[in-house]
Amino acid sequence: MVERRPSLLFDEYQDSIAKPNETKNKDGKALSKNISTAAQSGLDPKEVSVDDMDMISLPTAFDRQMILGSPMFFDPEDEENKIDPIPSISHHVNGENDYFDSSYSPPNLKTEEVVKDLYVNPFELVSQMRRKYITTSKQDGVSNNKNDIQNWLLYPKPLPKFWKFEDDKRFQDLSDSDLNEIGDGSGPGAPTPHHHGYYYPSYFTDHYYYTNSDLTGRSKAKVPYTGEYFDLNHYKEQFVAHLNDQKNTQNSCQPPNSGEEEYLTDVPTFQEFRDDFTYTIELIQSHKFNEISRKRLSYLLDKFELFQYLNSKKEILANKNVPYRDFYNSRKVDRDLSLSGCISQRQLSEYIWGKINLEPDRIVYQDPETSRDFTLKDIFQFGCSSDDQPIAIGLKLIDDEFLDWYRNIYLTDYHLTPHKVANLAGKEMRFYLLAKVFLEFDNFIEGEYLAEIFIKYVIHILEKSKYQLAQVSVNFQFYSKGEDWYKKFSRWLLRWKLVSYNVRWNVQITRIFPKLFEENVVSNFQDFLDLIFNPLFILEKEEMMDSSVDPDIIALQFFLSNVCSMDLVIKESDEYYWKEFTDMNCKPKFWAAQGDNPTIAHYMYYIYKNLSRLNFLMSQYSQNTIILRNYCSPLSSRTSQFGVDLYFTDQVESLVCNLLLCNGGLLQVEPLWDTASMIQYLFYLFQIPILAAPLSSVSLLNSQKFSPVNSKSMLLDHDYHDYLKDRAITKINPSRDITVGEQRSYETNPFMKMFKMGLKISLSSRSILYNSSYTLEPLIEEYSVAASIYLLNPTDLCELARTSVLSSGYEGWYKAHWIGVGIKRTSFFEEDVGGIDNWYDTAEDTSIKHNVPMIRRGYRKETLNQEWGFVRDYFGVINSIW
Repeated sequence: MVERRPSLLFDEYQDSIAKPNETKNKDGKALSKNISTAAQSGLDPKEVSVDDMDMISLPTAFDRQMILGSPMFFDPEDEENKIDPIPSISHHVNGENDYFDSSYSPPNLKTEEVVKDLYVNPFELVSQMRRKYITTSKQDGVSNNKNDIQNWLLYPKPLPKFWKFEDDKRFQDLSDSDLNEIGDGSGPGAPTPHHHGYYYPSYFTDHYYYTNSDLTGRSKAKVPYTGEYFDLNHYKEQFVAHLNDQKNTQNSCQPPNSGEEEYLTDVPTFQEFRDDFTYTIELIQSHKFNEISRKRLSYLLDKFELFQYLNSKKEILANKNVPYRDFYNSRKVDRDLSLSGCISQRQLSEYIWGKINLEPDRIVYQDPETSRDFTLKDIFQFGCSSDDQPIAIGLKLIDDEFLDWYRNIYLTDYHLTPHKVANLAGKEMRFYLLAKVFLEFDNFIEGEYLAEIFIKYVIHILEKSKYQLAQVSVNFQFYSKGEDWYKKFSRWLLRWKLVSYNVRWNVQITRIFPKLFEENVVSNFQDFLDLIFNPLFILEKEEMMDSSVDPDIIALQFFLSNVCSMDLVIKESDEYYWKEFTDMNCKPKFWAAQGDNPTIAHYMYYIYKNLSRLNFLMSQYSQNTIILRNYCSPLSSRTSQFGVDLYFTDQVESLVCNLLLCNGGLLQVEPLWDTASMIQYLFYLFQIPILAAPLSSVSLLNSQKFSPVNSKSMLLDHDYHDYLKDRAITKINPSRDITVGEQRSYETNPFMKMFKMGLKISLSSRSILYNSSYTLEPLIEEYSVAASIYLLNPTDLCELARTSVLSSGYEGWYKAHWIGVGIKRTSFFEEDVGGIDNWYDTAEDTSIKHNVPMIRRGYRKETLNQEWGFVRDYFGVINSIW
């Protein structure tokens, strides 16, 4: 064995600093001890060097790589390799907050393999926290009655298995008597349709026919779709009968809202949430945990590429062995299609152009102050001087200037607060009227144009394709007290029969408390929450089983049965600076704070708490529950105001709230990629659904280069008017702002890397209005661009499509029919979603439904099991540290 020669300098350092408890002798003569040691070794003390620095063992990058290699290596006896610091968990073990189940087994792990002491593993502890919040709010799949195939009222009744849009006899030119004999159009032998009408003057190549459904007796063009035959009275009969059957089956005489107080006591308090939040933040800020997570994610990325290298031919063969099923006839769900941007720029221009030619003298707007009526052609009088003629009307009515104003001014102000009077002039007034008339459901014409747009460009396209579906996101609008947004929106849906098998809904909430406070709409944060949830708590006041129940209540109930999620919208333009610093534990009814915006965590927790109550009430009526989702702040440099002792950004705050409170997943992928590796690793371990919209994100970032609104500031109306005038004669300064990060391109979007790592990711088109969409099928366009740029193979596309269905809010019957999974335990393949829900295959091999080979699915499950095994086995070394 080779030993180093003695060094006075290193020995002195080792004795006095590195090992102070071992080197100090009773006489305190460390130097003489070193000299005597050198003499005993046969060396002359005079020959011992004082500056032998090369003898000191310095750690290198290679040493660190060996420690953090793959597979990981931790020596329990080596104190330097132990993981520290570990967050304090005293408040999770003792006292009233000891709410964890020690018998819980992590996902995909056997019970006998669970670590004896659950609290020593931080990953399993965070998993228990997440499970507690999701299950107490009834967001989990088992608590959602829509996944109970036998007991859920699926209305309308599902279409026949081999239904095709073009073969449905209801859409053919037949008499009423013929339609009564045909029924739902599922029988064979459909006659050839005869369309006598005219082609709509656009590139849209579908047939249109006339119908006299307008109350004024005026004929109008319509597009065929299944919702035409929806009957609210029939749904009312079916719904009341369903409730009575459920009551008789359960043999329960208790009132529907019984046990509400006991249930609400089980919902974690705000203080418990702060404790859990603090623990998670401390875990994420651990340098060692982030280093390990980064290495594990790199390992997962490399492992997938090796897997594809070895098994690509087997996957191709497995794809070809599945008959009559490929990506195009596999179901795929767009889980975040914006209602405000559901039409492309060209389609909207052509639609307005057609209306101007067909009905230019129709009154479409009335000034609320002067009661002056405006016709369609009057809109285009604005923006012209007295000497000029009105602007030339062409096929590019919707230009980039309008889109900038619509996104940065209208959607953030007039759209969210419809009661606000618009005192505008010139181009701004024309922009306002265009948005109000064509893109709003609550206007003078009762949202007729938006309904036609939605039917023609969303419902009709989705139903024709059959295999494309969408969860449409609609913004909750804050009316003054006494007006109910839910009733207005549900009336609009059923007035125009915007009902489809291919459409479900999301409700999005924006953080505009300061604006409402300034306009005296609310006086505290509790008033803000009451505007959102009080209209929904009417379920505890109405006797839903009565056949004479108010039709508005039935309409609201039908709308809620089609609502999948409630989303919190977090944008960089949200109010940030505070006038005063309020106590973080302040209850919502005391949060006035001169109109200061509550933190993201406050919004998330109190929306979560109210949603828990709503889900409890809806489950009492055997109705579906609603899950929670959120966006993420795009800014990585803004310090969160929720932290007191810890310092982190509001981007991390958004992600941690999503990790703890939301079972619907995250709606943005880019912020997750820009934060700590530990958060990404947790999202992988829990398989939390993530939504990526590369085309939308790239279009938005590129447009921000020329946008009048940047980051925090938002221009006032007169400022924007000056901006419009100056823009015509000046050029945008091309100099780069060093405070703004690099613009993303499609190739650098993190979507593909996260997909390879194994995160539960799917694609969305989000806002088509800003995507520069060139086709009638924006979701297919999103997949096609991804396939071209990222070189996705058929298995990748089918896996993305299957993940979108699995993570969607569609009913359990449809998930079983489309991808062959159910919430009830079977002996077949098991898949974890969100760390909470386990979906089980209904057959041994369900590839015939989605064409994802079992080779790929087995790899995903095996890799996840290995990661959980690593987490359990190699993080047990921290026992001695605690």
